[in-house]
Amino acid sequence: MKTPLPNETVHITIPATFGYEDIPAAVAQVWATKMGASQEKANKARLAVMEIGLNAIEHGSDNEPAKEVSIDLFEQNDTLTIEISDTGKGFKPFIPHTFPPSQPNRRGFGLFMAYKLVDELEFPPSDKGTKVRLKIKAETTA
Repeated sequence: MKTPLPNETVHITIPATFGYEDIPAAVAQVWATKMGASQEKANKARLAVMEIGLNAIEHGSDNEPAKEVSIDLFEQNDTLTIEISDTGKGFKPFIPHTFPPSQPNRRGFGLFMAYKLVDELEFPPSDKGTKVRLKIKAETTA
């Protein structure tokens, strides 16, 4: 059942330390559920946010608690949008579309997983660091 939510943005800032990625992931899961997404789809939203959050902590912020990872969540046109930003050096976005990733160091599993778990994954321009945008549609099927 869909529960109307205010048309607002929820902003969460977490220290760049492993373990804090659970907070925005839980918010995404609850929000997707309230939008009318199936439990499976809401669980996928949670996992995708955790994977991208872990990347922001590990690669974007070098797991330094003094650095922060920002997460913005908002609903628009029956789609939950989650933007996860870090202040690191950034990288050339690449999403492996097959697994295992073909990169020599076998990195990219988190991006691959997130890509498979959400309806859309984008890399909007960012002044500093990396921004990843995840979109989860409110449809009730996974």
